[in-house]
Amino acid sequence: MNRAIRKPRSLRTQVGMYAAVAVAAAAPAFADESDEPELRNETITVTDVTADTNPYGDPNAPYRAIRSASGLFTEDLLDTPKTITVITDETLHDLGAKSFRDLFRSQPGITLGTGEGGNAFGDRIFIRGFDARNDVYVDGVRDPGVGSRETFAVQQIEVLKGPSSAFGGRGTTGGAVSLVSKKPGQGDWGDVEFTLGSDATRRATLDVNHEVTDTLTVRLNAMTHDSEVAGRDEVFNDRWGLAAAAEWTPTDALTFGFDYYHLSTDYLPDWGHPYDTENNRPFAVDRDNFYGVLSRDFGETFADVYTANTNWVISDKVEFASTLRYGQSKNAYTASAPERPDPVARTVSANAKRRDAITDYWTNQSRFTFRFDTGTIGHTLVTGIELSREETLNRQRAFTECAELPCTGAASNPLLNLDNPDNSIPWGSDTEVTGRPTIETETAALYALDTLTFSPQWEAFIGVRADTYSADVTGLTNRDGTPTPDRSADSDFINWHAGLVYKPVENASIYASYSSASNPPCEQLDAFALDYGGCDALVAAMDPVENNSFELGAKYNLGGHLDLTAAVFQITRDGVPISNGRGATTAGSQDQEVTGVEFGVAGNITEKWSLFGGLTIFETEVTDSTIASQIGEMFPNVSEESFTLTSRYQFTDRLHLGGTAGYNSEKYGGTVAAGSTFVPDYWRFDVFGGYQLTDNMEVTFNILNATDELYYDALYRSGTPFSYVAPGRSAFVTLDIDF
Repeated sequence: MNRAIRKPRSLRTQVGMYAAVAVAAAAPAFADESDEPELRNETITVTDVTADTNPYGDPNAPYRAIRSASGLFTEDLLDTPKTITVITDETLHDLGAKSFRDLFRSQPGITLGTGEGGNAFGDRIFIRGFDARNDVYVDGVRDPGVGSRETFAVQQIEVLKGPSSAFGGRGTTGGAVSLVSKKPGQGDWGDVEFTLGSDATRRATLDVNHEVTDTLTVRLNAMTHDSEVAGRDEVFNDRWGLAAAAEWTPTDALTFGFDYYHLSTDYLPDWGHPYDTENNRPFAVDRDNFYGVLSRDFGETFADVYTANTNWVISDKVEFASTLRYGQSKNAYTASAPERPDPVARTVSANAKRRDAITDYWTNQSRFTFRFDTGTIGHTLVTGIELSREETLNRQRAFTECAELPCTGAASNPLLNLDNPDNSIPWGSDTEVTGRPTIETETAALYALDTLTFSPQWEAFIGVRADTYSADVTGLTNRDGTPTPDRSADSDFINWHAGLVYKPVENASIYASYSSASNPPCEQLDAFALDYGGCDALVAAMDPVENNSFELGAKYNLGGHLDLTAAVFQITRDGVPISNGRGATTAGSQDQEVTGVEFGVAGNITEKWSLFGGLTIFETEVTDSTIASQIGEMFPNVSEESFTLTSRYQFTDRLHLGGTAGYNSEKYGGTVAAGSTFVPDYWRFDVFGGYQLTDNMEVTFNILNATDELYYDALYRSGTPFSYVAPGRSAFVTLDIDF
């Protein structure tokens, strides 16, 4: 099918208009303010944290964050030359987002991906068109184990848009996501929540802070969650978690912290509906049809993370911070992919996809922050090092014959009825381990990030990071069990971020920025095949893929509590290796480009009316390729237009109501370029509200997917695709008690 037919190209001709709009977003303020703002070059210290306070947010606008929690960004978000979307804890609560995937179903510019045969099923996301599954950070440290993450111990979530290797190291082509953990504060307080809802939903959380002494504080968060999945037969997701943190401040200048985090999940993987390639749409079967094998399929994850922090204020000009972390995570599953449907015989193969991986990692980050002047120019310089070691053991498994029913193919997969699948069919003995390949990586990095203040109106930012990265792959075997030669790759790369900020008035900024990122060979710990970012013999010898971005944006604070943002961006990638779609590298490469615009809003439009959301429109294109048919095609797996807006109104001191409207355009299947298969666009609507029963007790409700819209999160990219069914309508009520 001709791409121009399925996707008209209109964006490129509109970029100039959007750029004008982005700059004009701050224009109303320019004529209103004439007072010259004071120069700001200060340290913000997080103190007096309570159960209801976000230390990085605006206490008068629950959806608005003032600054990033990262020590790498020393200025307020208004003055930072980069698009950073911050999702506060209050926003998370109103959205009803209990997991990572729940949250990003409703965030513009972010698309959920699939868990495919070559990589892990879990929190796979695409940001601005690029895979970001291993670009997730917790308190500034990369979280390399691809699994399913929770929100119970999260203070806020920050989404960096555009290449970000100067801040986070390898990858981060489209951006990165950082989860900010809840930390101990002063005083004694607590909060407990009990949730009941449809689909057998039962959830309880606990958040307790205790000031042991004047110098020692502790905080405990705990969670248990059991639920089925709305609109899906048999599927469930059970989990529990614990997060404990302590901070000791022996002097006003010195703080030691220790955090422990645990999360365990037990779930049934659900890979949706088979796809009708003849009619180019998912099969019109009952929404709740599940095409798995209950006696075979399972999903388990866990994460154990230990973190030690040191913060030392050496003087009013110099600070030191260090983080040491050890983590281990597991991701194991057997999932049935509904492939090879036969519309005549009305059958579909429950094709088993499997994974059993354990990831161990050590990371140390240490940095100094210096504040000084050179003549009339003020500097805030952050410089530091990062050392890390990551290792993933992938245990490969094989299946025995299924019992009593016809099976198909070498993998011995049963045939299920397309219209009425029998999930209770018996299966044979347990699987056995047939291989133990291991990916081990080491990183050493040095960085320096400097904010230069020339005047109250002009600031500049320049940052550079140099990485040395090595990867070794051992224990590989062929399908017949014979050994495969080990693979290794060594890479050195340097990345930049440079930005210029102009503040015509104190409450508005206009910026231009350049940033870069690098994708070194063998960067994804959850994959071996190139299709999924893995490490094959040809790729291991290649240079890192280079990514560059230019962004023009404007940020405007309206009335002190409402932030409006707009940005125009372009991202280019050169030298992307091409896979043949079956795991092997072809002798060729691709150049890629994304051009788009993004608008955001966060905060209070009035004292009682809060807004949070955004609009993202971008165009993806393969600009050059050694495979001529790919040139001009769009990217697979992404929605090029997306919108979401959450609105909350405080009707009385006790009653609030709100809702979320979201839209995502169609997503096309494919491996390195979009094909003809796709899942359609959709609108989704959520409703929420709450009533303050007493000063210490509140009851809230959420209705997710209120119209029970049938839509699909993603489309598997193979020649026998299947489509991931999003949850149907669900409703739950929560009792929140402060003590």
